[in-house]
Amino acid sequence: MTAQLDQPEPDVATVHVVTTRERLAGVVQSVGRRPDDIERRWWESALVFGLFLVAYTWFGYWLVVDMHVVGFETLDRFNRALMIWHNDPPKLSSVGFDYPPLTILLISPLTIVPALASSLIAVPLASSVFAAFTMVIFNTMMRRAQVLAPLRVIVLVAFGLNPLIALYAASGARHFMWLAFVVAALGALFAWYVTADIRFVMIAGLAFAVAALSGYSSLLWFVVSAVMVGAILARLGADGTEIEGTTVGFAAPTVYVIALWSVFNLILVLKPFNWITASSDSASSGGLESFSAVELLEYTGRLVLYGAPIAIVVLPALVFAGIARRNSLALWLAVILFLSIIVPAVSVALKLTDSPMVMRNALPILLFSMIGAIWLARSAGDGATLVSALLVAGLIISIPWTFQAMKTYKYQGLESTFAAAVSTRQSQEGATTPDGSTVGYVSEQAMATWIKDNVSLNSSILTDNAQTSAVILLTGDPALFFDRVDKSDGPWLSAAKDPAAHVDYMLLSTGSSEDLLSNLYEDAVDGSNAFLTEAYRTDRYVLVSVPSGFRRGADSLGDEDPAALSIPGQGITTTPVEGADR
Repeated sequence: MTAQLDQPEPDVATVHVVTTRERLAGVVQSVGRRPDDIERRWWESALVFGLFLVAYTWFGYWLVVDMHVVGFETLDRFNRALMIWHNDPPKLSSVGFDYPPLTILLISPLTIVPALASSLIAVPLASSVFAAFTMVIFNTMMRRAQVLAPLRVIVLVAFGLNPLIALYAASGARHFMWLAFVVAALGALFAWYVTADIRFVMIAGLAFAVAALSGYSSLLWFVVSAVMVGAILARLGADGTEIEGTTVGFAAPTVYVIALWSVFNLILVLKPFNWITASSDSASSGGLESFSAVELLEYTGRLVLYGAPIAIVVLPALVFAGIARRNSLALWLAVILFLSIIVPAVSVALKLTDSPMVMRNALPILLFSMIGAIWLARSAGDGATLVSALLVAGLIISIPWTFQAMKTYKYQGLESTFAAAVSTRQSQEGATTPDGSTVGYVSEQAMATWIKDNVSLNSSILTDNAQTSAVILLTGDPALFFDRVDKSDGPWLSAAKDPAAHVDYMLLSTGSSEDLLSNLYEDAVDGSNAFLTEAYRTDRYVLVSVPSGFRRGADSLGDEDPAALSIPGQGITTTPVEGADR
């Protein structure tokens, strides 16, 4: 204490209090005030959202329910969402790790009412929500770019009618989920560059955090955007403190959610990076077709030419605007667009995908081309109307061009069946895609109907939900099934070897080598097991009755007391249906 008292007193006259105004004198962004920006028009955004939501939902209902154009991956995700609320007991663990978690959690509210899910009405509604949200972002960006209202309407309509956009906006696919948030993030950075309002950087960071757990591909655009924020600030003369603080503030939400998701993987499966190595977004290329460098270049050109032809004009225009006018954002948007073009080929070259050069890879190219075109209109000043008119012309011309390409492009999912449905107005049930997959769900619907009519006891049907998810979804009652989600794979495998102690039935897929239960009971699939009698059969599935005392590998039923072997579910109809849908 004495030593402290002996210290000389500070010279009060030399103390300088730095005011907030002085501290922020070198900051190139606006802090603590809202700069001049476009007028807020919530009613216009609500109108755009509502119109596109209704249009895509209506079209999607026709496409999915009437034309039967829907992917089994989509039905699997909706089944998992249904299990969150209606399994026995409800299971949040049904989300799993093979899809980005928000692709299931974000659609789960639509499955609270089982009828919405089992009727498939929720399927187009889900993707329509995110597609409509994307259109709102584009409209706001065009308002900020000073594009006239009539032209904005025409651009949105022409863009919304693009067949690639319409397919993925209306079919329930998950791609618009992560793309909507990536577009929102880039739209926020667009607004930040125009207004210098640092709050838009934080909004972009939050949008990327959601996008990261909706589609892992968005992490690439997050990294590029983080570099872009720092580079633009440096170009504008910001000091190191401002660059560091802004970039950290932008990146923190995404880094946090990725770290949290890695911890969940570590705790639950003991593999912190399982979400990278085992997810459907990060599949390893087991039987990937071999591509030469020339073929990769050729199919990259086809993706752009057929899926996003406006990129052919927008990319060089962005480069020119960036260099000639020293326009930093134009150059960075050119970098993003260029990367979206080459990423599919790079993924194939590095063996990071099992879906090589598929047509849906043109979707990000098309969306980023739109952002680039809107910025070109903003940069053109008095020429904004001309640029907007050229964009309209390019979008309108690309509609029949892309639609025709959907019929013949080699690597695709549902594009050809979508084109056939629109062209013929006939159901695509039973149609075959270029990769050999069969379209439709009549077989699943028939099995689900029989189960709803004849089975009422929970956990009375043993099945591998990874392969029979569509049947489970269409029943609207996942509690009827004893599946791998219920008690994890270990107890499920034990039940599979001793089914009579747990269930009355087993639901087997007849054409999938991935069905673990079908692999255990191949003789039941082909009908040669004398003990597992057929209750109902469709083209893709067979439901067999499990008698008391039956165990896998047994050549006769056990001699135990039948009363001791009785299983829950007595009184349930087990009479085989003769000749049903064979």
